[in-house]
Amino acid sequence: MINLIIFGPPGSGKGTQAAKLVKKYKLQHISTGDLFRYNLSNNTKLGKEAKKYMDKGELVPDKVTIKMLKDKVESSGKVAGFILDGFPRTIAQSKALDKFLKSRKQSVSKLVMLDVPDEELKERLLERGKTSGRADDVNPKIIQNRIDVYKNTTYPVFNYYFKDRNAVKVWGVGSLETVFKRLCFEINDLEVVKKTKKLAAAKRARAKKATEKKSKAKKTSTKKASKKKAGPKLKTAKPRKKTSSKRAKKK
Repeated sequence: MINLIIFGPPGSGKGTQAAKLVKKYKLQHISTGDLFRYNLSNNTKLGKEAKKYMDKGELVPDKVTIKMLKDKVESSGKVAGFILDGFPRTIAQSKALDKFLKSRKQSVSKLVMLDVPDEELKERLLERGKTSGRADDVNPKIIQNRIDVYKNTTYPVFNYYFKDRNAVKVWGVGSLETVFKRLCFEINDLEVVKKTKKLAAAKRARAKKATEKKSKAKKTSTKKASKKKAGPKLKTAKPRKKTSSKRAKKK
């Protein structure tokens, strides 16, 4: 089971890259933003609970967020793993996540952080704001505040997983495909991915061998059938030797 955390500041491209990783590694994408939108729009029990805090302008408690996460994981069925986008955002959430995964005899496989300079982030968010319609993408002061909150509150999560050598930074500047390849390089280094690839290669080799064996057997069968259809080979009578004229006169 692969449990990835895609991490980084606002504007680093987490959501875009997560969508590509989901397709490549057949993972279930879990975005906290999507979880909140789903629970609020469907007026679920957790959605109602979260709304009580949001209506007061307060932060939704971690216990509510982690419950949403648990529900999503447990209802996902059989998948190769999960990629978490936007969670955890605090050390407390990291500990709650670890506790939940431990109850499932799992752990975080790796945290991959998209490392992007502040100026680049600001330019990306302002550009995104031209089409996103989000108020927090068009105001430079709000953008700076979001980056500051990330550095002070969220960035420590990287250090939390890094202490166990379970987190890595990936340079997030470059084309979409270039950054994606960098992420894949780090993910492919996971033992669980190596094992999965090895098993897949072995499976392909067995399938190829079986196909070749079947093809060989078919050719042999066709050859035998062809011989049978042609019938037994008739022996050709040998021509009689002519008696020489000298031997004939002697007699």
